[in-house]
Amino acid sequence: MLVSWASQNLIPEGDMSKYKDGNFVQINRDIFKQDYHHKTVYIYIVLSELEHRFTGENEDFFFRALSDLAKDCKMNRTTIVKYRQKLIDDGWIHTWRMHYEDKKTGKRSEKHVTAYEVLR
Repeated sequence: MLVSWASQNLIPEGDMSKYKDGNFVQINRDIFKQDYHHKTVYIYIVLSELEHRFTGENEDFFFRALSDLAKDCKMNRTTIVKYRQKLIDDGWIHTWRMHYEDKKTGKRSEKHVTAYEVLR
């Protein structure tokens, strides 16, 4: 299915473009060979960009509150949960619930966040 990301109003705010300050996102192009809804593909792209932004030498996963991911994707929470599940089921991402722990104070967050690991 050919999708115009701009026509779907799915282009995120922020600096993800290859030609803005030299930043770009690297993704597994096999995602485009799958018969996935365009929202599933877009969630994968956003998760890949977040992984590049928030992981490093010491961490191979990142965490995000569902409400924050919904804002990142410009979708509501129900839509995120629905289309993210296909990525989980097919082994594109791994998720688990966790508490954020401040490394300086050792204090855990009161609310759970979702941890994400992009596998492909």
